[in-house]
Amino acid sequence: MRNKKALQVFAVAFLTFASTSLGKDYVIYNISQDIPMGYKEERLEKSYFVNIGKVQGLKGGAILNVHRKISKLNPMKTWERHHFKVKVGHLKVVHTEDYSSICEESSIQEKKAQSGSLDIKGLMLGDIVSLKVKEN
Repeated sequence: MRNKKALQVFAVAFLTFASTSLGKDYVIYNISQDIPMGYKEERLEKSYFVNIGKVQGLKGGAILNVHRKISKLNPMKTWERHHFKVKVGHLKVVHTEDYSSICEESSIQEKKAQSGSLDIKGLMLGDIVSLKVKEN
């Protein structure tokens, strides 16, 4: 009986802590870029710092999907809030540490809705990153 009770306590503790750690969003937490000097056809380098690294299984050369959370309120009936996760681009990992990595732009998906309300021109702080899984 004592072992059964200990097993139940362990199961509850595991599910509590596992759900909080598995549900964590990894994000762009810093962006570093060159200062524009005004030269013709100047290319500014940007580095994106993300809070995912070797401990989470990330390696150099990996491609990350980048999404942005957009939240809109629907005032028509219940004032319900709708949440959207819109893909905005990809990052390529160039350096990894235990819990963070440095990335460079791989691609940006510029999107503009017909109404003009969704205007995505680049990656920004707080954008969510996740490891890109190859599709068959």
